[in-house]
Amino acid sequence: MEYRYRPDIMDDEDERAAKLKEIIETKLPTVDRTIILLYADCQSYRKLGAMLGLSHMTVRKECLRIRAKILEEYEHLR
Repeated sequence: MEYRYRPDIMDDEDERAAKLKEIIETKLPTVDRTIILLYADCQSYRKLGAMLGLSHMTVRKECLRIRAKILEEYEHLR
């Protein structure tokens, strides 16, 4: 399936999306927020690694760490 941007995917009326946006905006340090948003845009560890001058494995490890942090914060909001 080809990735296509959907402007409604992070609609503020969707409670889950609103919680995720709040976590990303308020709970993540600037570096983590930047990495995860760039990854969401690139959809590729290799592309993001090339952009940042890092190996794709380092980017993968960081994205998984950030994702775990987001999921942990999400569970606390439930």
